[in-house]
Amino acid sequence: MKVSVHSQWHWLWLDGRTRAAAAAPIAALGAEAAMLGAVAPLALVAPLAPVALAILVALAGAGCASAASAPAVHAAPVAAAPPPKDDGKPAQGGQGGHEHAAALEQLKAAGFDWRSDRQNSLRVLLPDAPTWLRVKFWGVKSLVGFRYGKDHHAIVGGFVVHVPDENAPGACGKAFEAWAQPYVDAFEVEIEHDAPQAISWNGKIVDIDSLVATTATLGEHDQYVASYATYPAWPGACLVLGIAIPARDELERAKAVRDRFAAEVLPKVRITSKTEPKEMY
Repeated sequence: MKVSVHSQWHWLWLDGRTRAAAAAPIAALGAEAAMLGAVAPLALVAPLAPVALAILVALAGAGCASAASAPAVHAAPVAAAPPPKDDGKPAQGGQGGHEHAAALEQLKAAGFDWRSDRQNSLRVLLPDAPTWLRVKFWGVKSLVGFRYGKDHHAIVGGFVVHVPDENAPGACGKAFEAWAQPYVDAFEVEIEHDAPQAISWNGKIVDIDSLVATTATLGEHDQYVASYATYPAWPGACLVLGIAIPARDELERAKAVRDRFAAEVLPKVRITSKTEPKEMY
């Protein structure tokens, strides 16, 4: 399925790349991010970073036929290695190559540990947890965000949507769709969905959706894999948590990381606050 591009958004590029006209507002927002608080200031992820886009574009394919799958490409062996230490400065994404492949191998094999948001409202297991940097997204409010390396080898993001009854069947997913649609409409996207998964979470049923998104913006073609879940987390509010990974010619490795998150991270998300967090970033 394809979604039309709206002219008001056409200058945004995926993976943090923007036209030169965006440089000034990005710099200003970077300064704002550094002032968010003395406790663990948030690095800035440039406009509508990959996770925000990839989990949003998933909605564009809801109820539509999947795109055709590309033939599998068998990746050459690469040793697992974490990316260089993240200095926390605003970043514009990265390229493929050995470093990206090694970072994905690290995410496939590294042990897990818990990370939390700034308000200690949730906990999420992350592989190679110390390497992930907590960030904020430019252009969309989020509860929590993490990037794996300054070159955005992977992005994790959490968002909150509101509903009259969070326990009503399908309520969280429908609210997320309504919230996301303006972002979805901004890009031309082709979606390939995996079969959805239903899991038991805190005695409730939660759906996990996985996909491959291929985008075409300003002549650039980018491919991302993503997986996300919607949780009835607080009274009148749902948590949407997802991961997105840019393929950068490493589609099979990226899918393996995504599938590990779907199987080992999303089912184990913990909500640690009884009420919806007050702050979004």
